[in-house]
Amino acid sequence: MTGVAPAAVASDAYPLMRAPEAKTLGAHDTGAAATLPLRLRLRFSDVAYELRFVKHYVDFYFRYAQVSLILGVLLIAGDYLVDRIAHTGVPANLLRLTMAMPVLLVGLGYSLLPKARGHWQPVMASFIATVALCLIGILVRIDNEGGTGLKSWVGILNFTFLEFYCFVILGVQFRYALASGLVIMAAFLYALWGYAGLPTQQAGYWSYHVVTAFILAAGIGWWREFLLRKEFVARAALDDSRVAAEQRALRLAHYDEVTGLPNRRLLADLAAPALERSRRSGARCAMLHVEIGRLSGINDVYGRGQGDMVLAGIAQRLRSCIRGGDLAVVNPLAQELGVVARFGDSAFSILITDLDDQARASVVAQRLLEAVAQPITVGSQAMVLSASIGIAMFPGDAQDMVGLTRCAEQAARVAVDAGGAQHSFFDMALNARAKDRVVLETELRHAIQAGQLCLHYQPKVDARNGRLVGAEALVRWQHPERGLIPPGHFIPLAEESGLITPLTDWVLHAACKSLRRWSDLGLPTLPLSVNLPASSLADAQLPQQLEGLVRHYHLHTSCLMLELTETMVMRDVATTVGVLDTLRALGFGLSLDDFGTGYSSLSHLKRLPMNELKIDRAFITDAARGGRDAALAAAIITLGGELGLQVVAEGVETKEQSAFLIGRGCALQQGYLFSKPVPQAAFEQMLKAGAIRTADAVATA
Repeated sequence: MTGVAPAAVASDAYPLMRAPEAKTLGAHDTGAAATLPLRLRLRFSDVAYELRFVKHYVDFYFRYAQVSLILGVLLIAGDYLVDRIAHTGVPANLLRLTMAMPVLLVGLGYSLLPKARGHWQPVMASFIATVALCLIGILVRIDNEGGTGLKSWVGILNFTFLEFYCFVILGVQFRYALASGLVIMAAFLYALWGYAGLPTQQAGYWSYHVVTAFILAAGIGWWREFLLRKEFVARAALDDSRVAAEQRALRLAHYDEVTGLPNRRLLADLAAPALERSRRSGARCAMLHVEIGRLSGINDVYGRGQGDMVLAGIAQRLRSCIRGGDLAVVNPLAQELGVVARFGDSAFSILITDLDDQARASVVAQRLLEAVAQPITVGSQAMVLSASIGIAMFPGDAQDMVGLTRCAEQAARVAVDAGGAQHSFFDMALNARAKDRVVLETELRHAIQAGQLCLHYQPKVDARNGRLVGAEALVRWQHPERGLIPPGHFIPLAEESGLITPLTDWVLHAACKSLRRWSDLGLPTLPLSVNLPASSLADAQLPQQLEGLVRHYHLHTSCLMLELTETMVMRDVATTVGVLDTLRALGFGLSLDDFGTGYSSLSHLKRLPMNELKIDRAFITDAARGGRDAALAAAIITLGGELGLQVVAEGVETKEQSAFLIGRGCALQQGYLFSKPVPQAAFEQMLKAGAIRTADAVATA
């Protein structure tokens, strides 16, 4: 499989699970809309954008138009009352109320309908034209009955007001107002010249005023709409950017940007109704937590961009492995099916519902493992990744999403510790161990500060005569309730929890304090070995810190022997050699521990400025019996001697092992044959004696 760009994955590779995209009507055409031409027929070229503007226009003017209808009703009623007072005997005056007034009231009633906004503008334009025609008929009737109608300035004023009413007050768009205005003007001119019976000069005079008023009202209406459209373009652009920002924030809050999958928060929201349905129906669910191995290495070697492409490809594979029958929930945001979520840099979670037993969850997990194990191309290099899957069952293992996730993660860690490329089901023993681990971490943090730690010392001896030549400082935890806790129980925990740095600082201070004490008591000052963790070599300030520490306790740097394992030294040889060269130049002793169990690269070994080489106990156990172990042990001793290193054998437990090592030239030994790690008081007695009796027997064996 070749790498796929993350953006393409989010939109194409996940037809059922992509994040919702921002959708704003006409947003793509805003640039074209902003260049609105100065033309008589105002309209945006994009139909969707035009509809959007019309909706905005109607929403803006709808209430004003309703008020204008009420105003029209009041004006007609006022005209009726005024004419009633001035011309009480004109029967046609009542036509105002019986013809124009009902039309306006019908328009006002129409505006109250739920769907009135959809056809508001053409309907209102028709209403005002109808009112104008009614008014013409009324004025002509009044003139025929000897009243003051169309032939007076009052009639002209009525039509002038109607034109402004249509273009400005009514609040319809220019094209609708123009149609109504033309109808009103045409009807008025026809009535003025055909029925009013005015002299030509007077009819022309009034016609001039009406046409002038029409042009003025039309110009005001056109300019008003043009400015409103210009303002709408700016407002729409601002609204579009705000909506786009809100939708992006929604995607960032609920979806993973690289893979397009739901994140932890969204999966929890989606899983809640699915779990509730399963609880009511009695069905079972499974939460699968998938840890992808070696992704961090791809980021380190090829960069974050290539790592994201690989991650997106893996997400696509996982999604394709979840069949229709496994789908768990419906995504209410995208209205699409979805089940796979990204939980971390290299972790995914999958919820499966409606299970009969664990077998189906196991089948799905196996499909996922096989999919991840398919070769993937990174750059031009084909690579094979692996996954470790933890499975938690609902309702047996947990009753909610949080509990299911926690249990699945614990089971995934078990699968990782077992070598990876497999799946593991959660059980209560895992939960108990996890809880104990959390409690132990808290207690260890407190122990470092509360003085519950202590050092035990294991002697290094010259096995030929039993003389003490040094010791190794080993930390112990004297728990107030659990008793003495060996380092194998809490050192790995300290490394995982980040407590290894303060723990190492405490050990170094305690070791230097012991050396200072022995010197003050007049005891022999022997080199004391202290184990350093891998994180210490990554600290460029390590040499300065150690130099300051021995200076604080008034010690010589040669009193402190720093032990480093072969594996941690080989992680970054170039950086490590630089740090070790500085430590060696300052006078610190350097010991390579557990030699032979790690990389064992001779080309690297010759570059390391070591003083001491320690043979791992794995080569000592059966060395006295001959065979390969004996050959390897002898080879390591010879190699160390040729490189000018002091060779120490650790884990010596029998006289036969010790005698074999002495015979091969390795007299410096450490192990239970001579002494277990002992508290400070017991070791000080050994310092006073200067030798260990067991060695005498070994030497003469």
